[in-house]
Amino acid sequence: MNKKTDLRVLRTQQSIRKAFYELLQEKGYEAITIQDLADRAMINRNTFYLHHQSKPDLLNTCMDELLGEVKKAIVLCPINTRPYRISMLETVMQAVLEHVSRNASFYRVMLNEENRIYPFRTKLETILKDKLNEGRNPAEEPSPPEISRELLLEYLVSSFMGVVIWWVKSDLSLPASDVSAQFSRIAAYGYLKAAGVALEETHAL
Repeated sequence: MNKKTDLRVLRTQQSIRKAFYELLQEKGYEAITIQDLADRAMINRNTFYLHHQSKPDLLNTCMDELLGEVKKAIVLCPINTRPYRISMLETVMQAVLEHVSRNASFYRVMLNEENRIYPFRTKLETILKDKLNEGRNPAEEPSPPEISRELLLEYLVSSFMGVVIWWVKSDLSLPASDVSAQFSRIAAYGYLKAAGVALEETHAL
């Protein structure tokens, strides 16, 4: 009996999420009502409220589940070994992009500025920042640093997110492996050198 009940609950939850994802793409988050969700999931409003307190609660549940999967995807990616290798950043980027490709429709909605789902981007940036800053030991860093570590991290995460958003908007126009390899080279060598632009060295007199 309990097993049957659990399966029924699971199916209802899946129906609500499927309805939510479809409506997000069709109408945008702000326009969705609880009645819309109930009608699309073929349940009544009371059943919806047995599973979620509100539309924001449903959104947070979906975001947390998706972002939890991102964390699992990158948790084993090495990032703090010495000597540092370009392939480390490439591995993290590819793990994220492969997750994006498996959930492309949801990412399109979540990262679309018109939908104003800003917490999703903020939470994803925090996950990336924690990963890229993993194992950092300020005591082992040169002092004083030529460039602020916080500035470097912010720059890298912003660039990382920019590439993810561009990739989603371009309908995953390049293979994840190509995007990851190119991004890691840009991050490692700077965009001018990565683009093959010759730089003139300047020397103080």
